[in-house]
Amino acid sequence: MQSNLTTICSGELNYPTSIILAFLHTISGMFSVGGNLFVLVAIFQTPSLHTTSNYFIASLAVADLSVGLIINPLWVTKSVLNIWENSHFLTMFTEFMSMQTLFTTTYSLAFVSYDRYLAVTSVFRYLHLMTIKRCVLSIALVWVLSFGFGAVRFAVINPLMLPYLWTVVAVICYTIPFTIIAYSYYFIFKEARRQRRQIEAVENSISTRETSETIRSETKNRKAAYTIGIVIGLYLLFAFPSMVITAIQLITSDNCLKVRIIRMWFWGALVSFASSACNPWVYAARITEYRQAFKSILSYICPFKFSIATRNNKIKCLTIPKAKDNEMG
Repeated sequence: MQSNLTTICSGELNYPTSIILAFLHTISGMFSVGGNLFVLVAIFQTPSLHTTSNYFIASLAVADLSVGLIINPLWVTKSVLNIWENSHFLTMFTEFMSMQTLFTTTYSLAFVSYDRYLAVTSVFRYLHLMTIKRCVLSIALVWVLSFGFGAVRFAVINPLMLPYLWTVVAVICYTIPFTIIAYSYYFIFKEARRQRRQIEAVENSISTRETSETIRSETKNRKAAYTIGIVIGLYLLFAFPSMVITAIQLITSDNCLKVRIIRMWFWGALVSFASSACNPWVYAARITEYRQAFKSILSYICPFKFSIATRNNKIKCLTIPKAKDNEMG
């Protein structure tokens, strides 16, 4: 009877499920690592991307890179070895890294949203308000606090207390930063409507070169803000299953169900961290500088016997006949 109860009240995965999860986490991790390395190299090598908003994006990319390099492999290991116990060190370390990354990601999104808010609503004061020094200090603060925040997981030993920990995590990592994001985007969209009416008025009159430059700058800032908005929307979409799992664990009074629902966390984590692999594609699709930088990086990745064909914005490696020795000189 005790054996049957232990089996029922277990978060253990069956073998096929563990293999599928390990495979999917591996694929997600590979895309996260590859895509975010492209983002970081693009920012480093492209002078036009050396701006405060892109430094915040770089911070986000580092967090997403750590997902692919560390968190996905940890979940692969947990899946293959079928480690589900909350008291196991591997579980605790995985959740420590998850909390650290979650904190870094959401607050990086909050800072870049506020940065876009200032760029759109305070065009002429933006460079004075958001300096490189303030940007770097903000990023450093987020990363230092994130490790302290994640370390709290090692202090929670009782598995039945974990739902309350996840509730605190949700408040700190979702409620606070997304309140900042909502505030920022409310005024971004409000200002965007005002600027659109202003542009229409200018187009119906004789515009000067200076006015046209201002319009182009405002349009670029709005597009950048909308791009970050897409990233935020995708993040919330992918994080939704984890939020539901947290709510179920908190609401239910069935301790056995709280243990069995651990299986759902394997899938919730997979979906949640998949957003790390999506962000580079959003940047490439929406921001010309990133798209051009990615093409340039690909040209270096291909061996010397390859070249890049970019007709119609399609990139592929084409084999070129091997050059003779006298042609290489």
